[in-house]
Amino acid sequence: MSDKRYHVFISTAFQGVEAERLKLEYTLLNLGAFPWQFNEPRNSLNTAQARRQMDECDYVVFVLSDFYGELSASGISYLHLDFSYAVNKKKTILSFVNQQPSSETDPEMIKKRNGLIDLFKSQSEYFQHYNGLLDFERNLRNAFQKAKSEFPSLGWVRPKSNDVLQSEVVRLREKVAELEQSLIRARQEVSYSQNEQAEQQSFLLSFRTQAYQDGNLKDVALQKELTWVQALKILAPHFRQPTLEMHFIKVVNAYLDEIALTEVNKIMPRVHAVARTQVDSRSLQQLKLQMKWNNWIIPQAEIGSGTRIYWRLTPEGERALNRHR
Repeated sequence: MSDKRYHVFISTAFQGVEAERLKLEYTLLNLGAFPWQFNEPRNSLNTAQARRQMDECDYVVFVLSDFYGELSASGISYLHLDFSYAVNKKKTILSFVNQQPSSETDPEMIKKRNGLIDLFKSQSEYFQHYNGLLDFERNLRNAFQKAKSEFPSLGWVRPKSNDVLQSEVVRLREKVAELEQSLIRARQEVSYSQNEQAEQQSFLLSFRTQAYQDGNLKDVALQKELTWVQALKILAPHFRQPTLEMHFIKVVNAYLDEIALTEVNKIMPRVHAVARTQVDSRSLQQLKLQMKWNNWIIPQAEIGSGTRIYWRLTPEGERALNRHR
């Protein structure tokens, strides 16, 4: 991988593209980029920050899935406004649109969404549809590699020979990390009760299993309601050391194996055995994304290479566990 790194601004709707947002971040990190995106809904208060990031970035990535995005006071989505600003600033734009039919029902929103897709097609340097996360990652990798080759940008090169400069970079990074942790602690002290409430929020973990009843085998789709803290308790023992991302699915499937028969019996009392229990891929992505956003289990970008991403339980994750022992 080249020593040059690129700043990439990511613009999406906040809801409905959680899995794509997570995939974007990991894929771009692996391609030698510094991805930047909002981990909160867009509004008028963060528009100026978005534009500063676009001014400084090398490339801009837009993703449009089901919905047109959060609306501004003018009725235009912030995603649409970001795109217009990037075009005006002559940024190299990579746009991706989900090929699956939209579940949007509002005729006005459908019209605006279709108009934005037309703009993506006509004004982006790279425009592609995608069908599923694997297709999305493949298209993103191809388009970003082409963009670096066909629209080279200044980027940032890590200094090697200047030891003094390198030491200063390390010192400043440590200072930034220290200040970020201080900010996190201050926010935790102010919003402890809010965090407590959020930790007890529940979500539905979707999965499938094969149920045996009266000599017949039936494929059954189920959902298990968990709080985020309960999910953390399931995952935490396996991520106290840096652990490959693939262990998420192994740990969750092992948990589902234990409860699958009990859950099936709630709707099919005569089922006597289950097999091949598998978590739904979108539920798994949602779970990983929430662990990251809560700062409980996070990816360790500096460990590993290629597509081997390691995750680790954080001190904040340990504190959340201690609060609910």
